[in-house]
Amino acid sequence: MTRRSLSSASLLRLLILLLCAASLAFLWGVHVAQKSTARQDALINRGREHQRLANLLAENVSQLLDRAQAVTDGAACATASQVLRPSPEQSKACTTSVAVHLAAQPLAQLLQEVELGDSTRVSVWQADGTESLRFGDRGLVPITAALQPPLPTDGPPAGVLTQYLEGDAYQSVFKRRPEHGFTLIIGQRENEITGAVDAAYARQFWLTLGMTLMILASLAWTLRLLRKRQDAFTALEQAQHINQQLIGRLEDAHRRSSHAAATDHLSGLHNRRQFVEVAGAALIHQRGRRQLMAILFIDMDRFKSINDSLGHKVGDLLLQAVAGRIQRLLEPGDEASRFGGDEFVVLLAGERSEEQIDAWVRELVRRLSATYALDGQEVNTSPSIGVSICPRDGQDIDSLVRSADAAMYSAKQAGRAQYRYFDPSLNVADIQAFTLEQAFGTALAGRQFVLHYQAQIDLDDHQVAGYEALVRWQHPEFGLLYPDRFIALAERSGFIVELGWEVLRLACEALSAWQMEGRLVRLAVNVSALQLLQPDFAARLLSHLSDHGIAPEHLELEITETTILDPEGPAIEHLHRLRQAGIGISLDDFGRGYAGFAHLHALPLSKLKIDRSLIASLSNSPDDSPIVASTIILAKRLGLVVVAEGVETREQVVCLRLAGCDVAQGYHFSRPLSAAQLRDYAPFRGEAQPLAALH
Repeated sequence: MTRRSLSSASLLRLLILLLCAASLAFLWGVHVAQKSTARQDALINRGREHQRLANLLAENVSQLLDRAQAVTDGAACATASQVLRPSPEQSKACTTSVAVHLAAQPLAQLLQEVELGDSTRVSVWQADGTESLRFGDRGLVPITAALQPPLPTDGPPAGVLTQYLEGDAYQSVFKRRPEHGFTLIIGQRENEITGAVDAAYARQFWLTLGMTLMILASLAWTLRLLRKRQDAFTALEQAQHINQQLIGRLEDAHRRSSHAAATDHLSGLHNRRQFVEVAGAALIHQRGRRQLMAILFIDMDRFKSINDSLGHKVGDLLLQAVAGRIQRLLEPGDEASRFGGDEFVVLLAGERSEEQIDAWVRELVRRLSATYALDGQEVNTSPSIGVSICPRDGQDIDSLVRSADAAMYSAKQAGRAQYRYFDPSLNVADIQAFTLEQAFGTALAGRQFVLHYQAQIDLDDHQVAGYEALVRWQHPEFGLLYPDRFIALAERSGFIVELGWEVLRLACEALSAWQMEGRLVRLAVNVSALQLLQPDFAARLLSHLSDHGIAPEHLELEITETTILDPEGPAIEHLHRLRQAGIGISLDDFGRGYAGFAHLHALPLSKLKIDRSLIASLSNSPDDSPIVASTIILAKRLGLVVVAEGVETREQVVCLRLAGCDVAQGYHFSRPLSAAQLRDYAPFRGEAQPLAALH
C-alpha cells in the first residue's frame, strides 16, 4: 500500500510539473502571440492609413499637375523647375514656378492637416529613382540618407515594403503614378508605429511575469508538500517494514512461547495447562462416541531420595527416561503430561475396555519399574499409579484428575510399584491429607493462613507479658485447621519455608497495626529449622521489620531443639545476628527432645520454654516434677527467662511460681484468640505492659 502511495505521489508530482510547464508555456505563448498579433495589427492599420494618405496625396499631386499642364508650357517648366522634373510631354507646358507651386507648396499645406509621427517621412520620387521632395512632421525637410533598399523601378502601382535606416526598420507605403512620372512614398519607423502596443505589452509582461512567479511559487510549495508527503510515506514504509520485522519476530516468539507454555521443557510432554485443554477436547470426543476414558496419575517412588543422593542431573535424566517410556506406550488418541516434579498424568482414549485399560496400566508399571541406566549409573525406581475412569469416577477433567490423584496416594500407601483404581471408600483421612498437601500452594497464594494469639502471663504480677502467634489454616472446604493437621504436610511437601515467611509477614502486619494504635506488644513466632538454614534469613527478617517500622525488641523467635544440634551451621549465625539486633530468641518445647544444657550455654537465647508434657505432671508441689524444678534453676543460672507451656490448672500455676518460673501460658489463662477475639480480650484493651522485665 505504501509503495503504491509513493508511486502515486511521484506520478502526481510529474503531472503537476507538466501542468505547470504547460500553463507557463500557454501563458507566455499567449503573451508573445498577442503581442506579435497586436504589433502586426498596428503595422497593418498604420499601413492602411498611410496607403489612404498616399493615395490622397498622389491624387492631389496628379490633379495639380494635370491642371498645370493645361495652362502652362511644359518646356519652360522643364528648364526652370529643379524640384520636379516633368515628363517630356509635360515639360513643354510647365514652367519652373508652376512646377514648384504644384509640387512642394500643395503637399506641405496638405500634410499640415495630417498628424505625422516623429519618424514619418513623405517622399516624392521621380521615375529615374531620384528623390525630389521629402516632408516630415514639420514640413519640407532636407533630403539626407535614403531608406534602404531603394524602391524598385518597376513593380505594382501600390504596396508596402520594409526599409532600413541606421539599423531601424521602417514600414514604407508607396503609390506609383507612372503616367505623371513620380512615386509617392510614406515611411515610418516600425518601433514608433508599435510604440503604444509595446508599452501596453510591457505592462502586460510584468503582469505575466508576476503570474509566472506565482505559478512557480505555487509549484515550489506544492512540490515541497509532495516531498514532505513522500518523505512521510517513506518513513511510514520504513516503519511498516520495521513493524513487519517486529511482528515477524513477535510471531516467532509467540510460537516459541506458545510451544514453551504448552510443553514441559524437561520431558517434552504437555504441561498441566495444555493437558487440561487437550483432555477436555478428548473427553467431549469420547462422550460423543460413548467410549471409556481413563486418567492415570503417576508418581515415581523414591525420586526425592534419588535426586538428593545422585544429584539433579541424574534426577532430570530419570524424568526424561520415564517420559520416554510413557510416550512409547501411547496409542493414537492418548496424551501424556508432566504436572511437575515426578508427577505424570496420562490420558487413555480410543476404544479400550476396562480390562484393556488394566492391562495397559500393568504393562506401564512393569516398564517404569525396569532398571534405568543414567549417566553411567544404574537407578532403580518404580511408579505409584492412581486410575480414574470416566464417566464412573467423574464428569470433568478436574474431578478425574483429583480422583486419580487420591487413588495414587492410596497406591503409594500400599507400597512400591502399585496401582489403584479410585474408590469412594478409600481412607477419608488419607484423602484429606493428600488433598491438603496438594492445596498448599493455592492456600499460600490465596492467603488462607491466619494467626491466633495466646497470652503469656507474668507470674509475678499476673499481667500479660506478650503473646505467641499460632498459625491456623482457614480452609474453604474443611474449615479452620490446626497446625497438627498441616505442619507435617508442609515439611514433607517442601512448603514449610514459604509458610514460615507467611507467618512472619502476618506477625509484622499485626505488630505494625498495634503499634499505630499505641499498643507496644511483644509477639513470639515459631520458626522452622529449615527456614533458619536459608542464607539470607537474618537480613530478610530485619528488612521486613524495617519496612513495617517495627522495633526488633517487639519480636521474639521460637526455635526447636533440632536447630541447635548443628552448632557450626548458618542457623546459629543467624540467631546471633538477630539477638544482637534486639530480637528475642526462645527455645521451644525444651525437655521433649535430646537437647541438654550443654548445648544452651553457647546459644544466644533469651528464653527457655518448658514443654507441656513436663508441666502436666505438676499438681500440688514443685517436688512433683524435679525435672521442672531443676530446669528452672539451671535456666536461671544461664540468665534465661523461663516460660511454662500448657498450664491448665491453678495448682500448676502455684507450683510454677514456687519453683521460680517467670512466665506461663495455657488454657488456664486464655485459649488462643483470633484477631477479632483479641480485641475483646480485656488485658489487650488495657495499657501496654513494660518490656524491660521480659529480657
